[in-house]
Amino acid sequence: MEFSKLAQSVLELDRLLDQLRILAESCGVPSPEHENWYALLKRKLIPQLSEKEFLIVAVTGGTNTGKSLIFNHLVGESFSAVDRRASGTKHPVCLVPKTAGTTSFEPILARHFELFRLVSWSNAEQPLSVTETHHLFWREGQNVPDRLLLLDTPDVDSDHEINWERARAVRHAADVLIAVLTEQKYNDAAVRKFFREAAEADKPMIVLFNMFDLNSDAQHLPRWLEQFCEETGTKPLTVLVAPYNKEQAERLELPFYELQKDGTFSEPVNLEKTLTELHFDAIKSQTLLGALKILNDPSTGVRSYLDTVQKSSERFAEALNILENASETEVKWPGLPAAVLAEEIRIWWNSGRPGWSQNINYAYRAVGNKILQPVRKVMGHISSYYFGAKHYSLDPLAEFYNEEHQAVIEFISRIIERLERISETDNPVLRREILELIGGEHRAALFDRAHTVLASLEPVDDEFRTTLHNHLTEWSQKNPKIVGWIRSLDYIATVARPVITLTFAVSGFALGAQVVGQMIGEMAIAGGVTAGGEAILHAGSESAQRNIAQLFRKIQEDYVFSRSKRFYAEFHKELWRDVLDRFRTGAGVVESEIFRQCRNWTVSESIL
Repeated sequence: MEFSKLAQSVLELDRLLDQLRILAESCGVPSPEHENWYALLKRKLIPQLSEKEFLIVAVTGGTNTGKSLIFNHLVGESFSAVDRRASGTKHPVCLVPKTAGTTSFEPILARHFELFRLVSWSNAEQPLSVTETHHLFWREGQNVPDRLLLLDTPDVDSDHEINWERARAVRHAADVLIAVLTEQKYNDAAVRKFFREAAEADKPMIVLFNMFDLNSDAQHLPRWLEQFCEETGTKPLTVLVAPYNKEQAERLELPFYELQKDGTFSEPVNLEKTLTELHFDAIKSQTLLGALKILNDPSTGVRSYLDTVQKSSERFAEALNILENASETEVKWPGLPAAVLAEEIRIWWNSGRPGWSQNINYAYRAVGNKILQPVRKVMGHISSYYFGAKHYSLDPLAEFYNEEHQAVIEFISRIIERLERISETDNPVLRREILELIGGEHRAALFDRAHTVLASLEPVDDEFRTTLHNHLTEWSQKNPKIVGWIRSLDYIATVARPVITLTFAVSGFALGAQVVGQMIGEMAIAGGVTAGGEAILHAGSESAQRNIAQLFRKIQEDYVFSRSKRFYAEFHKELWRDVLDRFRTGAGVVESEIFRQCRNWTVSESIL
């Protein structure tokens, strides 16, 4: 891939990630700003893909290794204060080339070192100050080569963790690290970790052993170097040593010797010249490709972040699915009471009678119901006492409402149980959303609101009546013989109604028979053909009985489905609407075009 196309690809990824970060927060995924790959993207790739003219060189190392002294030698002036106390340098300092006002370095530094607040350097004591704010002190250097930005950094093993963060931020931005080591610090655990992470990003490094005794330490250097490189994975560009000489150090006249392949040391070399002779384009390419390698790592890079976003978004989708499909939760919802359903069927049946028949039946039922009211009560007690039958209630809806409330309790309980399982997650946003819905006092409110919604629903609405009448009309059209036979009996019975009513008025036995007959009829309508139902529904064959029973079952199934759907629709509108909107936002992240484009982003293995 050409450099320009690679740069365009990375810049596009950065744009997409800026948008995805906001979406991802809606499903509980925090910003990746503290991740190594993201820091490399923001502090290395983006700035350097935009401007390639400078090589950033940082002097790094542990406490009391003489980093500031090396830095001063590198820049040719006493710029950083040499503090012999541990963790002397608290903030990075940077020298930029003298440009006679032709280049504005402040915006360049701001892009490379976004963690820091830029402060113009005025004295060597500034970087030693203890502050919570991250500062980068900078100014133009008298001897800095045109293409170099040179930095001194805080200790990578400081007692103050804030110094580690500052040192890591400089490491991310740097093209080349000068790893300053000593006999005491080359194998320090924190030092090894810092440079191991640099090596994993293919960061070019110059290893410099400071305060070195050319006589006694020379024999140990191969072992020190081998152990350091083996523990960190470092492949140094070159290895230098600087002797311990206080007087030369104060005059900025320390000599630097390069370790030769045969184990001997060269004549003193110019440290600044060593840097300027580095292959600029090769170093930049190695640094950028090293950052891309970290960025493209499936276990720790951008794909790992996207995996986390996808997993979190799918958890939101799971919670959303539970609430959106709550009406499909397996709960035994009661069917319409037999008496109510019988009345609705009578209304439909009566609409098909001739006018004279409707009038007679209306009058008959009005008289009969008034006479039969006290008898129904007595017969209910008798049937309960002698036959163990369910008490015949004057209000058939009372028990129905009670069963519905029990169904609602079971419904809410099962939803809560399923949401509780999902809430056992490390996603703080999802956990908070669920607990605000079902936790503590919210749970009690959930049940109260459910019962309020249920009480607001009519047991039979116009929609169900239309469905019922359509079922009955369709059934009657498919079964004309059965309907014709029933209508013949109905007409005969209608003619006899006045005589029967008069007889009932003087015959308690007949009244009792009427009550039992009506009860049996309602039982048959509710559950199909039952014991004793043949007296009313028998149409001459067993298949006719099954036919009618299937009709009644279908009517009850439709009622239960419609009733539970109506309850859930109102309940959802009343209580879950805002929660569902937030769940939809979180669940929609993984389906977004931005996420898809981030998923499709990759760097060819041939480049890496």
